[in-house]
Amino acid sequence: MFKYLTPVLALGLFACSGGSDTPPENSAALESASEAAETLGPSVGSAMPAFRLADGNGEMLTLADVAGDNGTVIYFNRSLDWCPFCQTQTMEVNAAADQFAALGYGVVTITYDSVDIIQDFAERRSIGITLLSDPESTLVDALDIRDPVYTDPDSMAYGVPYPITFIVDAEGVITHKLWHEPGYGEQRGYRERISVGDVLSVLESD
Repeated sequence: MFKYLTPVLALGLFACSGGSDTPPENSAALESASEAAETLGPSVGSAMPAFRLADGNGEMLTLADVAGDNGTVIYFNRSLDWCPFCQTQTMEVNAAADQFAALGYGVVTITYDSVDIIQDFAERRSIGITLLSDPESTLVDALDIRDPVYTDPDSMAYGVPYPITFIVDAEGVITHKLWHEPGYGEQRGYRERISVGDVLSVLESD
């Protein structure tokens, strides 16, 4: 169900897992994750932190480089290597690139994956939207959106963000946040993702 928390948009979705790296059964960590979802990242009206990240070709890009006339839609995802739900969402966003462009918005997906991984994914899946690599989770941490469940540096999910989307205006100000709340077990909510239609409806309503 889509819930509006004006001017923040929240969707009751859940964290994605992949491969054999199952989230730990740690009640304290899960409680921390649930609390983090309530105030996840910077508030609406804050400036998007400056960044300079590499795309799949190794070119360093800034927010200004990926923005459209009206702003940018920035998807933070877990991995385009091992997370099939992240891969599917990115392909759906890519298919709607012209719709974002028609509304004057650039669109970009950022993960902690290496340049080689995002380049390989883009080539295999014919992805035309910009994919950016944040391998040290520097921007993730600047936004305070790291998933606190993964505290083991040896975990393949260490450093991943919540799957969250920011809508940023032409001045670099965050106007909307759309996120997935954490949840595990039988709920299996990590299979659901914010739809392209949901995001486009927010852009069209502005």
